[in-house]
Amino acid sequence: MQVHQYTDGLWRWSVGSRTSAYIEHGDVMIVVDPVLPPEGDDLDRFTRAIERDVHRLGGPVHVLMTRHGHPRDCDALVAMTGGTVWHPGMGQTPAGLLSLPVAESAVALWSPVHRALVVPDASMADGGMGMRPTATIVTGAGGSAST
Repeated sequence: MQVHQYTDGLWRWSVGSRTSAYIEHGDVMIVVDPVLPPEGDDLDRFTRAIERDVHRLGGPVHVLMTRHGHPRDCDALVAMTGGTVWHPGMGQTPAGLLSLPVAESAVALWSPVHRALVVPDASMADGGMGMRPTATIVTGAGGSAST
């Protein structure tokens, strides 16, 4: 598992070619397109970190998908945190995030708190979807991120 911290409350981690994002909005934890590491030390560290942050923040947990029908490890993360799931087509995006349609049944998620855009596909990060250079682009499908 590879982990990158952009700033306090904005992280990205990758397991193989699949990438997920972690965002804090005040006391709210938001996890986007979660993929868990395989059983072992990485999963143990990941679980401890998530449990620590749930306790530290004390607010709700939202598990979001950028693509409808691609749940990755959403159920496992909901079981771990007691969070709620959101995907494109469910109405307003929770926790102050904005959703921007980018393809059929797919959205990018904008965090105004971090000025960060989580995109569902690494190819979308290259152009920054018109947000560069003032936004952090966090990819949701692998590849490198841009700032």
